[in-house]
Amino acid sequence: MASSVLLTSLLAEGALVDIDGTVVVELVLFFLLLVILNWLVFQPMIRLFAAREAAIGGAIDEAKRQTREAGQHDAELEEARRKVRAKAGEERERIRGEAAKSERAILESVRKETTKLVADADAKLADEAKGARAAIATQTPVLAKQIAAKLLGRDVS
Repeated sequence: MASSVLLTSLLAEGALVDIDGTVVVELVLFFLLLVILNWLVFQPMIRLFAAREAAIGGAIDEAKRQTREAGQHDAELEEARRKVRAKAGEERERIRGEAAKSERAILESVRKETTKLVADADAKLADEAKGARAAIATQTPVLAKQIAAKLLGRDVS
């Protein structure tokens, strides 16, 4: 109720704002200030924001481009790595084949040499055995007499 009394008394007294020539001056000053602030503050800020946005957008585009290039380089490197691995595998197999061939040749050479050494040793042993049998054959009668003399305890002739 108090508020309705206050509202009624305000309306009875007249308008709160008088519209006269000062309103026009204030509007002119407002728009003049708006134009000056637009020229001095708002437009430079808008240009600054636009430049920053362009720089950020350019940096983002550059980052995307570099990411694509890195992906391409990665694919190229992977392809090169695959080729090198394949070539290394072929080289490894070639070297293994050569090593196996060399191993077979060395083993065959060693077998031949060993067979020859064994045959030479057998021939030498047979010659030595023949010489030993001949020596024993010449000494058998003398040894037999010596053994018989010792067993009998007398001289055997």
